[in-house]
Amino acid sequence: MVNKKLIFALYTLIAVCIGFATVIEKYRGTHFVGEQIYGAWWFSALWALLTVAACAYFFKQRLYQRAAVMLLHVSFIVILAGALTTHLFARSGTVRLRTGIPVTTYIDKEGYFQPLPSTLTLKEFRIINYPGTDAPLDYQSVIQSTEKDSSSPTEVVVSMNHIGHIGGHRLFQSNYDSDGEGVSLGVSYDPYGITLTYFGYLLLLAGIIATLLSKKTQMRTLYRKAMQPLAILVPLLLFASPIRANDGIQAVDKEIAHRLGSICVLYNNRICPLNTVATDFVTKLSGKAYWEGYSADEVFVSWMIYYSPWEKQKLIRVKSRAVQQLLGISGQWASYSDFLDEYHEYKLKDAVEALRSGNSSIERKALLDADEKYHMVEMFYRGQFIRMFPYRLGEDINWYMPGGQSLPKEIPVKEQFFIKQSMDYLTESIVTGQRDKALEIIAKIKLFQHDMTDDLLPSKSTVKAEIFYNTIRSQKWPVFLSLTISLLLCVFIFASSQKKKWLDAMSLSYIVLLTVYVTLLLGLRWWLSGHIPISNGHETMLFMSWALLLLTLLFHRGFPIITGLGPMVSSFCLLVAMLAGSNSQITPLMPVLQSPLLSVHVMTVMCAYALFALQLLLGVHALLLIRRHREGELERVTALSQLLLYPGVFLLTIGIFLGAVWANVSWGNYWSWDPKESWALITLMVYAVPLHKASIGLFKKPPFYHIYMISAFLAVLITYFGVNYLLGGMHSYA
Repeated sequence: MVNKKLIFALYTLIAVCIGFATVIEKYRGTHFVGEQIYGAWWFSALWALLTVAACAYFFKQRLYQRAAVMLLHVSFIVILAGALTTHLFARSGTVRLRTGIPVTTYIDKEGYFQPLPSTLTLKEFRIINYPGTDAPLDYQSVIQSTEKDSSSPTEVVVSMNHIGHIGGHRLFQSNYDSDGEGVSLGVSYDPYGITLTYFGYLLLLAGIIATLLSKKTQMRTLYRKAMQPLAILVPLLLFASPIRANDGIQAVDKEIAHRLGSICVLYNNRICPLNTVATDFVTKLSGKAYWEGYSADEVFVSWMIYYSPWEKQKLIRVKSRAVQQLLGISGQWASYSDFLDEYHEYKLKDAVEALRSGNSSIERKALLDADEKYHMVEMFYRGQFIRMFPYRLGEDINWYMPGGQSLPKEIPVKEQFFIKQSMDYLTESIVTGQRDKALEIIAKIKLFQHDMTDDLLPSKSTVKAEIFYNTIRSQKWPVFLSLTISLLLCVFIFASSQKKKWLDAMSLSYIVLLTVYVTLLLGLRWWLSGHIPISNGHETMLFMSWALLLLTLLFHRGFPIITGLGPMVSSFCLLVAMLAGSNSQITPLMPVLQSPLLSVHVMTVMCAYALFALQLLLGVHALLLIRRHREGELERVTALSQLLLYPGVFLLTIGIFLGAVWANVSWGNYWSWDPKESWALITLMVYAVPLHKASIGLFKKPPFYHIYMISAFLAVLITYFGVNYLLGGMHSYA
């Protein structure tokens, strides 16, 4: 009994220390928590004491007689031993290289020079961009390595997600000089810790597989108990009211606006149709991709030509009352003119400057949001959103704005004239009603683009796909409709005392349709971005919604309760994805994110979070069943929740350690105690506790178990949202 209490106390203390460390890091810095907490002797001692106490209890209970349980627990001991080995014996530092200058030492973390196993000379540093853009695809350092007893150097290439190896040392890309003639490379020497840790990962995987296949675990018993129809209770949904615009807008021909919207531009470091720019522009200002019946293309083109009426349109949404008072408006809708005083001075200028100096009483986010919208219109007027004229100079392709006055002299006069004057001619044609001439000029711009870029432009089918994607991603009604239907579905399931075939058929049809819709969103993003869409908050929420729907389709026959829970949680994920509007833009992946390991890492973690979300709702439903004294249903709900706990914890475990392998491949360190890593570990520790209900009797009581599972989801929320918006760190991009 004493041993169990000691294990629980140490386990809880470690989790609390890690959580507090992530908060302290925000205010005292990474170096401070690295030295005073994660690297301190007492923190290692806590892990050592927990390991010793757990081993003693392990042998006392003879758990080694169960192979699957033994593999799982031994793997964690091996992983901790590997981490300790790395902490005690690994060496790391930085080496600075300049082109043509040989280097034989590197600087370790303490600032001392350490010898390298060979002489390193930077031969060349390359920045490889996405074709036809300025967005970096990869950073490559070509290095000559000459060993002491050898006169013939070997060539080592170090790039993102590709580590260089010399004499047991690993080199990974860290930074580069602005002139492109020098680089900073991370140096790591840890042959024993990494080997031991990776062996622990393999044991862990074997333990997970053995647990899932073992007949001695409780999973089969839980499955049988959970094979019954169940019901749920649902929350309410509020809809937003529509908005109206002022009159006085001068429209442009829809066909001309559509054709112009299909012209390719360089935007967000990728080549995409102008329709994408227009959609983001109008959505950012007003909250939706259309205005009073005008499409994003029509708003964008009309504003570009007839700017005066548009400056008076109240289509810029300002939610903050304090900002509304500064602008002198009543209500949440402002025009561009409202941002300027009678002297054409920017009204929010002083408030923004005060905010940056720390003397503002206005909410930071609200003021910066309004400031960003104003400057988006300013960028629009400067033509920064329509870099539509590409020109190849050597191996590089540069994109220029219409009417560019500072074009390179290398561009022939004829092409310069076209870049500077074509949009003026197009505007004149639209204003004078020369529709055919306007369409002809648009066709010539497209021909110019193809001549200058060869095959780098997106195909016609890709452009059409992106315009279609922009149309469906900008529509909010499918999300609200899915929420409404999901909630009604839950009500019907809750109200039905008996299983009804018509309800099952309708439910399944709806789930299939919703799955098709989310699959279409993910599939189009994958096609257009060129990578698996799991690189930011918007995409991971979409993926989580998709994963929940697949789980629903997979288990709806065996576990009818999933039919009610799955679509509802999935719809709320769609709502969160919709609210993350700034992340909905498609952008090129950062070089460090271009790894298959990252894709699998994110997918497994998001699937785990999806299962934990289902357990949260199962817990709420179970508490309602307890209140109504419905013991039979309560037993089945509890069994289902406990059954989902196994794959949830295992997927999160696999995801965390796949992330560690990815980090090791990307920047030479498999664990750095980044806030996202730390909270993912805390989440794993929180959800692993109920798996030990045989040792912790409280979890055998349904009320305690479900209250714990509801509370445990707070760790998921902090890991996914809290770290991104409050704590920061290397993982704050997703």
